[in-house]
Amino acid sequence: MALPPDSLYARGFAVDAKTWKALRDGLADRKVKIQRGRLAAALRTLATEPASKLLFVDLDGVNEPEVAGRDLAAVCAFETAVIAIGSTDTAQFTRSLFRFGIADYLVKPITPALVREASAALTDELPERSYAGRVVAFSGSAGSGTSTLVAAAARSVAATGRTVSVVDLDPVAGRLAALLGTETADGLSDLLHALDSDSSAETEPTATPEQVDSVCATAEAGISLIAHAPVATLPPSPSPAAVHRLLELLANRTHLVLVSGFPDPDMQLEIMQQADARVLLYEPTLSSLSAAVRSLALLGAKHPATLVQCSSRTSKSTLSAAHVRYAIADRRPDVVIPFDPALHAAAIGEKSGGPGKAYHSAVHQVLEHVVDNAALPHGDDA
Repeated sequence: MALPPDSLYARGFAVDAKTWKALRDGLADRKVKIQRGRLAAALRTLATEPASKLLFVDLDGVNEPEVAGRDLAAVCAFETAVIAIGSTDTAQFTRSLFRFGIADYLVKPITPALVREASAALTDELPERSYAGRVVAFSGSAGSGTSTLVAAAARSVAATGRTVSVVDLDPVAGRLAALLGTETADGLSDLLHALDSDSSAETEPTATPEQVDSVCATAEAGISLIAHAPVATLPPSPSPAAVHRLLELLANRTHLVLVSGFPDPDMQLEIMQQADARVLLYEPTLSSLSAAVRSLALLGAKHPATLVQCSSRTSKSTLSAAHVRYAIADRRPDVVIPFDPALHAAAIGEKSGGPGKAYHSAVHQVLEHVVDNAALPHGDDA
């Protein structure tokens, strides 16, 4: 018998607060009930209450997965897909659960993104994706430190053994080549032109691996830079579709693609909407906040962004914390990046010993949000 149309999308039981929060945040836009409780509490509740499409159940403390699988099968509706969660990370434990009808098993710690993807996979709601890696778009007002953050994030990810493609679309003032200590390769404008749609063509244009290789400059171990080479004449602005095709190609070659330097607002909006995660930077100044608020409004709730406040170099035009909160509708920034004198010195050509611990800590916080929102693949999964 089919589930009634007004049934819950999901019900969840979590042993610990972190798992409860991941379930709550990952299913925030759905009709759900999430509560604290172990397997025994879940079994009692499921025996008497209406079924849901999905069930998340925390199996911490369970030593016999076969018994847990049988008990859950006895109280769950046939149409309910069961997703187990637990700290045990062994093939034997997982296989035992699958033999008794458990649809998926998520190993702790889980994230909201992992919850969303697991839910979508079991309800046939996964968006079509033609690439294996993840694309993260960075945007910010002039002087907010966007390029500096992208370079720092790329180094941090590469240090974990993952590969990163850094894409700087700014044809005039791109700074990522200098920040990553490399020279740009020629041919990005030509490749983007080749990737533009032809209305008379029956298939979408693509590029060979050799063509993509030709525009990639090796920056540091694990990091490739794709950017415009200095030219006397400004290249034509590519279409968002062409840029998206390039990002897809790169995301099939590296674990993570970081893109910034959008040449116009329309491209910025479209690429940020299509990205797997978005990072929006602002300084606590009126002009920078205005740009951030506009971007948040255009992205809307469907395309959430990690909001990053970069401390200004000067307090002359800095707004108070109360004014900042008012401007962004009482939303607090996800990460606050402190002003680092070493970064300012490097920006004006002075020698510097590099950013301090506080800056690196903030970069790691940004990456944690990116992983949370984009479900960044690990190891060789990309």
